[in-house]
Amino acid sequence: MANANLLTNEKELKKIGLRLKSLRKFAGYTSPDKFSYDNNLNRSQYGKYEAGSANITIGTLIGILNCFGVSLSEFFNEDYDNSSA
Repeated sequence: MANANLLTNEKELKKIGLRLKSLRKFAGYTSPDKFSYDNNLNRSQYGKYEAGSANITIGTLIGILNCFGVSLSEFFNEDYDNSSA
């Protein structure tokens, strides 16, 4: 059971990362480094969020989404479930 939960968590983190990457590119940033620099985010940590290789807190996610002008409800809309990881 624990392994199934870990796989589910990893899959969700990957989907979150893909959504963040998509928002970044839509905002005109070609690299995560430039986005993180311009928004005073830790470059290495932000890269891990996009890669889906690090847990992200709700507070951190809200802060990042504010940079894009996107709310949590917009981020987790119906298309979120259809994201592929």
